[in-house]
Amino acid sequence: MRHRAAIAACLALLSGACQQQDNDDLQRWMAEVRQRHHATPIKMSAVATAVEFRYQAGERTDRFDVAKLSELEVATGNNKAQPDLRRVREPLENFPLDSLRLIGHLRRGKEAVALVQADRLIYSIRVGAHLGQDLGKVTAIGETSVDIDEWIADNTGGWTRRQTQLQLQEKK
Repeated sequence: MRHRAAIAACLALLSGACQQQDNDDLQRWMAEVRQRHHATPIKMSAVATAVEFRYQAGERTDRFDVAKLSELEVATGNNKAQPDLRRVREPLENFPLDSLRLIGHLRRGKEAVALVQADRLIYSIRVGAHLGQDLGKVTAIGETSVDIDEWIADNTGGWTRRQTQLQLQEKK
């Protein structure tokens, strides 16, 4: 019973706090602002109507003829060299080439092995290994550098070869 009386008293206090307060000063200020500032509408120029144009091929060849496009594709695209995109990717292909660091090389008879650091791990690579995100392939390993052939996609759907090197970096 006492709890009910306490709850009723709290509800009475809360409902009294929610009653509308005198806000005459706010209403007066808003009226003054409305009188001082009159919004003027922006006058827009009329939109010009576009002239309709209809393309008539006449004797010209149809630019959108699928047969013409497939002839062009056969003539240019299929004979060009391109990388093998179906092969299994190697771990060093997850890293950009500029984040890899050549730290040394080993030679076992005629075979050269380069030591490359990537993300605190050291990998040994041989000629033919793949590295970098541009489908790079190791072509030669020297004492101070590793030669790499990369494949770069061009805007025609073909591929371009680019030769680059990974240089030995000494600690300072």
